Amino acid sequence: MSLQAFVLGVSGISGSGKTFFIQRLKEKLGDKVAVVSFDDYYKPKHEQAKDENGNINFDLPSALYHERFQADLLNLIQGHPALIKKYHFENADAPETTEVIYPAPVIIAEGLFIFDFPEIDGLLSSRMYVETDMALSLQRRLERDDKERGIPKDRSLYQWNNHVLPAWEKYIQPHVSRCNLVIKNDGPHDQNLGLIIQHILKSAHPEIVKEIASFVL
Repeated sequence: MSLQAFVLGVSGISGSGKTFFIQRLKEKLGDKVAVVSFDDYYKPKHEQAKDENGNINFDLPSALYHERFQADLLNLIQGHPALIKKYHFENADAPETTEVIYPAPVIIAEGLFIFDFPEIDGLLSSRMYVETDMALSLQRRLERDDKERGIPKDRSLYQWNNHVLPAWEKYIQPHVSRCNLVIKNDGPHDQNLGLIIQHILKSAHPEIVKEIASFVL
């Protein structure tokens, strides 16, 4: 691509609904959007920090290979594909899989700590925060942990109270005031999706807008 992509950073507490809106944008934009997620950059368990009770704490910036994320995001911005090694939560024995992410006019960089690493934050064109009721976020996380990751409820609750909430307060919430768009995920989904699309159309370079307009208007 001759024109640098529009890079939208997306963050929010676990269970806020980030994945839902990103999936809807992918449905709308097709190959005009590329998504790179911090969820695929977790370090293996033996490299993770443990809390005072000896439990692994995945909710720390140090839990992630942020340099690798930065390099892959920069590759996409510069018009090169990125080869992503998929991370399998709670299933270390799963066969290794990789995915090729191809460059696109719009790139979504998604993750809990996306704004907390200055070198990654500096690559973003715009920042979006997904805000939702904490009780609803917890409910979504419990359901996801049970159905998708096989994590028992008591461990999910322990992680929420001892890891997720402290991380949100320290590494995520302080950046909300810098965000260009805050989506309150307690209203109509179509209306919120419309707000995101309008933000991209207003903020991206006119040539980028021209490329994606027919997909979203």
